Amino acid sequence: MIWRSVVGKLWLTIIGLVTLLLVMLSAFLSDQVEKTHQRSQQENLLALAHKIQHDLEKKGAKRGTYLRDMLRISELFDTYMIVLGPDGAAEPIGVSPTIANVPWQQLLEKTDIDRVLRGKTVVMKDRVFVEEGEGMPFPLFKEDILMVAVPLKNGSQIEGAVVLYRTQNQLQSETDIKKWIYYSAIIGFFLTTIFAFFLSTRITQPLKQMKKAAERMAKGEFNIRVPVRQHERDEIGDLAATFNRMAEQLEELVHALSHEKEQLASILRSMADGVITLDANGRVVLTNPPAERFLAAWADEMSETLSDDPKERLPLPLREIFETVVEDEQEHFGDIEAHGRTWAVVMAPLYANEQVRGVVAVLRDVTDERRLDKLRKDFVANVSHELRTPLAMLQGYSEALLDDIAQSPEERRELVQVIHDESLRMGRLVRELLDLARMEAGHIEIVRSSLRVSELVERLLRKFHTIAREQGVQLEGEVEPDLPTVYWDEDKMEQVLTNLVDNAIRHTSRGGRVSLQAMRTNGSVRLIVQDTGSGIPEEDLPFIFERFYKADKARTRGQAGTGLGLAIVKHIVNAHGGNVTVTSKVGEGTTFVVQLPIGTPTDATGESEKGRG
Repeated sequence: MIWRSVVGKLWLTIIGLVTLLLVMLSAFLSDQVEKTHQRSQQENLLALAHKIQHDLEKKGAKRGTYLRDMLRISELFDTYMIVLGPDGAAEPIGVSPTIANVPWQQLLEKTDIDRVLRGKTVVMKDRVFVEEGEGMPFPLFKEDILMVAVPLKNGSQIEGAVVLYRTQNQLQSETDIKKWIYYSAIIGFFLTTIFAFFLSTRITQPLKQMKKAAERMAKGEFNIRVPVRQHERDEIGDLAATFNRMAEQLEELVHALSHEKEQLASILRSMADGVITLDANGRVVLTNPPAERFLAAWADEMSETLSDDPKERLPLPLREIFETVVEDEQEHFGDIEAHGRTWAVVMAPLYANEQVRGVVAVLRDVTDERRLDKLRKDFVANVSHELRTPLAMLQGYSEALLDDIAQSPEERRELVQVIHDESLRMGRLVRELLDLARMEAGHIEIVRSSLRVSELVERLLRKFHTIAREQGVQLEGEVEPDLPTVYWDEDKMEQVLTNLVDNAIRHTSRGGRVSLQAMRTNGSVRLIVQDTGSGIPEEDLPFIFERFYKADKARTRGQAGTGLGLAIVKHIVNAHGGNVTVTSKVGEGTTFVVQLPIGTPTDATGESEKGRG
């Protein structure tokens, strides 16, 4: 409603004040006009009465003619006259003919007559009631009669009195003046209304613009500005200019906050570590993609045991660290295990007015680091174990030689042979360790050259023919006809097949079979080494390419290797851009599949290249 708006309130205030002022001014002016007019009329009547008194006192015998003339003249000026005798009775000729049939005693009381006859001048304006008659069709009331009475003297003797009065009809000019005052007040009221509405509109228009601008700013439009007229820089103009400066500063501040928020969000998205922000009740407030994946994977795994409590939806180890941080108000860290991986957690409290308002947790997947640390420890233990046996044998047999325990040349030769074999074994172990270290450091060098796969397979079959026959194992080879020329590192690929075929023969019982196959498939060559040996348990398959990993010693038939051969195989194959896989079943045998790209003549430049160890 308009009455509740600033325009309505300001308009009503101005109208109320102006109306009150006009009413008070009109009442004051009316009263002053009335008093002034009455005083002027009284003075005029009194002056006329004194004039008539003076003239009547001088005329003597001619006073009758003079009186009749004055009666006619006074009527021209809307004035009525009564001439009283010494006894207080009106002289027949001394009454104005306009109300000649009205008893004059109704106009002038006895006390007033007595006062005039005693020589006093009487001026009166009072309520005078006159009954209706032919001269007076309606009664006259208060302020309807203005009357003056002066005594007539003959020397010091009072002969009567002259009474002059005017009725309401003769005072009509006073009423007209009051009407014009009231008309002027009404006109002023309407003019003030128009002016007040115009003024309030001019004042409130900028306020409305600022209100609309504030509403748009509340919706996020901080580029809005209020127009300011430079030639009307009053308080409202200053307010509009201040509003514009505030909007500009808010726009800059929001832009800076948005930029900072986007920058923080980009940093969180690009982090490899997971970041989780929790409030004081343990509810998740903010996460980045790694943390979301962590929570989603954990929630999927524990979906059947989750409760509706947000705190209970956190992993139990993470929830325990959170409760400890909130209680101690200190930073805590630790490792948690979740869905097969290890996470390092650092959790610190967040403060607001020296009160803990939440915590921030940083999670890092340290599974690989922990695994590498374990491998390092296992490496030291395995190397120590592998070197301890040959060193002990070297020490023991050498001491036997020094002590001349061997009595015959054959016994001494046997002891020396054992020492020689163990030294070769140690040398092979050290050499393989050095090769594997170079490969894992990325320093493996691949020298590609053209190679026929059939020739490589035939060479491997000839190399292991004697060993297989001594072990009672049937060794077979099969090469798909028309295999293309490949571009591999011949020495390293021979090392790969040597490790695989040697392992297959050593783990195959007498009467078993080992086959080496080569075939083409989808632009690559597949090499398959298959045996009918003891096989590898399914739980050991994911680890057989790790360093020093060995299957059950019972399957080695006393000819244990170093545990590094398959790790070397994997690095060489990966360096050629291929892959190696294994399938096995205990008691039925094992199959290794090496798949390598054929390569192009441009690869065989004669220059070495660093492989992907």
